[in-house]
Amino acid sequence: MKLRFIHTADLHLGSTVPAGAGAEPRLKEQLENSIDRAVEHMVQDAVELQVDFLIIAGDLFDQENRSLRHQIFLKQQFETLNQNGIFVYLIYGNHDPVDRRYAPSGWPENVHVFDTEPDMKIFHKHNAPAAHLYGCSYKGKTQQNVAAEFIKQPGAPFHIGLLHGEEKKKDSHSYAPFYKEELEEKRFDYWALGHIHTRQFLSERIGYPGNIQGRHRKETGEKGYFLVELNEEAVEVTFRPAAEVVFAALDISIEDCSGFDELTDKVLRRVSEMEYAGAAGLWLEIILSGRGILSDYVEEEKEGWLDILNRIGGAERPFFYVYRLEDATIADLQPESLVKENHFLGDVARAAEKLKQEPKRLEETWNTLHQSKGPGMYLSRDHEEETQDVLDDAERLLWQLWGKETADED
Repeated sequence: MKLRFIHTADLHLGSTVPAGAGAEPRLKEQLENSIDRAVEHMVQDAVELQVDFLIIAGDLFDQENRSLRHQIFLKQQFETLNQNGIFVYLIYGNHDPVDRRYAPSGWPENVHVFDTEPDMKIFHKHNAPAAHLYGCSYKGKTQQNVAAEFIKQPGAPFHIGLLHGEEKKKDSHSYAPFYKEELEEKRFDYWALGHIHTRQFLSERIGYPGNIQGRHRKETGEKGYFLVELNEEAVEVTFRPAAEVVFAALDISIEDCSGFDELTDKVLRRVSEMEYAGAAGLWLEIILSGRGILSDYVEEEKEGWLDILNRIGGAERPFFYVYRLEDATIADLQPESLVKENHFLGDVARAAEKLKQEPKRLEETWNTLHQSKGPGMYLSRDHEEETQDVLDDAERLLWQLWGKETADED
């Protein structure tokens, strides 16, 4: 007996994608519809690959109200699978829990939804039970550990668990936390996990495919799904890309560039070296780094230079669009020696380095400042931004100001 199925999770249909705010309408539309297109790519693959079924391990929708438009869109995709004899097994996660208010829209008969209590469903092949699938949907925003309640039932050659959660750690949230060992003790043939947006394996038979389409700068690289092939002796899991656009970051040094023409050529060369199968385009963050003469001009010329890059990128196939430019350059000076000196900048640099070595203390310091009446009025942090990123930006800004002031004095 053999099984072939697709394991996906974290579609997050209905997500807002703010990175497209400044793009031309054609590219903005492509980004806004990228999750829908990624799902369509996956469904087309499912039909062409003649899989037995599709597993969705939670967070089909990004919002609790499950946008009616996206419910209807997904129903149409499930109908395509139904017409090709492909079943769907799904659980809801912390973003789209069952016990919330949303406009109902039913699913086709090939779709099997797991209840909010641990449940088992049977997949038949050649008129005989071929697999037992075990799963549990979120009732509310949080979920206790339900893996322990999945009891392996006899009567089928394969056993597959669906779980939307995370490994239990000291700082775990209440998202069905589990220990890898307890999943392995179940001796299931495969665990289809969801919730973590980075593609990874906890073991040969326990994996997260990540989300199907990147949405911001913290979700870079190829995104897609797992194609899983099971037989009685082994499991083979293959990642297959499905993302319509790919978020990526480029670190470009200015050190060997004497002008913006050379810097532009360097960016274009690096972009041409990037390969992402099937993607219509790249959504780029460029981090300019290093020390050089261009550092003094990046801020004042940023808008014009970005416009040039994006005009070029919009005509490329696949296209690229630079949605964020970070200036991490330093003026053509040598500030490292100042770190060791006994003055304000040296004190700041040493304090910053110490905080970087103690992330817990860094977070506590940030929270204390943020909650205070004085500094808290001027502090803000994007929900995707790490505290250490804020510290790096502040430190870099001080060095840049120091460099410019020194240059003015000269």
